[in-house]
Amino acid sequence: MDEKIFQTCLSEWLNHTNGKPFWDNLAKQYGYSTGETLRGMFKNERKKRGLTKEGLLGEVKDIHQEAPPRPRIAVVDIENLPGTAYFWGLYDQNIGTEQIILEPCFLSWAGRLLNEPNVKSDILTRTEALSRNASRIAKSCWDFLSQCDVVIGHNFANFDAKVINTAFLEYNLPPLKYTIVDTLQVARQNFRFTSNKLKHINDVLGIRNKIDNEGLALWKKCSEGSKEALNTMLEYNEGDILATEELFYRLRPYVKGLNISLYTESTEEQCPVCGSTKIESIGVKPSGSGMYVALRCQECECISRRKENLLNREKRKSLLVKL
Repeated sequence: MDEKIFQTCLSEWLNHTNGKPFWDNLAKQYGYSTGETLRGMFKNERKKRGLTKEGLLGEVKDIHQEAPPRPRIAVVDIENLPGTAYFWGLYDQNIGTEQIILEPCFLSWAGRLLNEPNVKSDILTRTEALSRNASRIAKSCWDFLSQCDVVIGHNFANFDAKVINTAFLEYNLPPLKYTIVDTLQVARQNFRFTSNKLKHINDVLGIRNKIDNEGLALWKKCSEGSKEALNTMLEYNEGDILATEELFYRLRPYVKGLNISLYTESTEEQCPVCGSTKIESIGVKPSGSGMYVALRCQECECISRRKENLLNREKRKSLLVKL
């Protein structure tokens, strides 16, 4: 069973007591004939992995005790309160610092580790929103990110990470180091979607999408401390996690700068982006100034190569490089 489908089934199975409706919906989503067929395949895969509901919920045993060490990979997304300022017009305006009334403020965060079923999240309370005091959620975000080796997000590198780091600096939290996989950058580098917004890409691909909201009005109500709006915002933030995770699995074969095997003790060849050992040679391909054995992962379809250059020394010396 495909890992993405298994993880989705696992999450739904843990969060539902009435099984049939969601099995039928998942079967339709992933092209299975019936919900019962999908449920049976999931059950067999779950038993092969030795996973029980009690164990997954932490009541019996650690389900990862026999699994090889893996990086802790999380999908993370944040929301921000908008700033307010004095202005004289709607077009071609440049807001100076002396015009600022309220600075933008870290509002909420949500995240989920790929090997865990539940989304974790936090948001400002009514009092914190009114005073724009994000110290508490900055700390809870720091606690979550401090356990992550890799963080996945849409526009994470240029927006989320910078907002988060600014909050850490403001509230005297130490910096964190993790590898970023930005699905926006992957989309821009490899494809030509009409729009690279998360909602548009997921619509085109026909996968789980963001939760709709009322737009700016919701952010305004959060700024005014509405408890109902804050609850809605947190649900919206958590929904972005599920949408981004689905997109990551679709874009995963194109991800660069990630090597799962660095985090394991295994000496078996592993797919750089998913860690699978089910890889097959697809021939010899050129790369840079060498020829290498190319490999395709049989689970996520990522193409990688071995490090050994197949060209002998004399051939390498004869190669020219265009200036």
